[in-house]
Amino acid sequence: MTLTSDSVFIVLIVVALLLTTIFSTLLILVTRSKKQALKAQWESENPGQTYDGEGKTNLKENLQESFQKFNSKIQPTFIVLSIVGILTYIQLADWYNRAQDLGTQQGYAPEQPIKFNHKLHAGQYGIQCQYCHTGVEKGKQANIPSANICMNCHNYIKQGPQYGTAEVSKLTEYYAKKQPIKWVRIHNLPDHVYFNHSQHVVAGKIKCQQCHGAVQEMEKVAQSATLEMGWCINCHREMKIDDNNTYYAATFDFVKKHKQMKKEGQKYTVAQMGGLECAKCHY
Repeated sequence: MTLTSDSVFIVLIVVALLLTTIFSTLLILVTRSKKQALKAQWESENPGQTYDGEGKTNLKENLQESFQKFNSKIQPTFIVLSIVGILTYIQLADWYNRAQDLGTQQGYAPEQPIKFNHKLHAGQYGIQCQYCHTGVEKGKQANIPSANICMNCHNYIKQGPQYGTAEVSKLTEYYAKKQPIKWVRIHNLPDHVYFNHSQHVVAGKIKCQQCHGAVQEMEKVAQSATLEMGWCINCHREMKIDDNNTYYAATFDFVKKHKQMKKEGQKYTVAQMGGLECAKCHY
């Protein structure tokens, strides 16, 4: 959970009210103690007399004088402590937000060894994601394309509309030397997280853009989503199972459950078929 500016403002108000309450309580306790001390002193100096009249007036003057002295000493300290407290909280809130983002790379767009323009290939020319990322329908990983896949086209296309021959030459050099292209991975999940591409693409029929953003519009690919656990869970809670998905109909008692929930006016989601179980992703 990331703190928003509104939540920070609310907490700051609460902290200010708390400090004001503490300061007011402190003043009351000090005033009460001073009053009791002055009363005891007056009665000791005037044995056998009741506490009223001139003595009471003198007590009031003494209390006012004492309060003014106390206030002149404590007020600057209170102001300084309040400012320090608020600044400390703001810094702690910033550290908390940064800590929440550790391990996430939303917006990450590293430089690649070859400037590959997805907007040109996937957008203008309409090349399907699965043509290059072949493993996405077959296993856990979405394979990074090897140079020979690229050369299926670039054996004939030697020049690009944006970079000329410069980037295609790099590709042909990798291919000629039989060296793998050292692409920089963009989307990373922690080691304790299990994610299977084929399960989502084949069984779930999820489009690549749902997780990776509008890649067909990106000249330079960047991580679009946070890929945090909350982001995945929200998707599982909202994603409705397709009635015509033969995978679920054949694998689970889907039809019966779906009909029952549909009758009750509910939608059958991934969450309701076990999509929120911890062991699905962590085991």
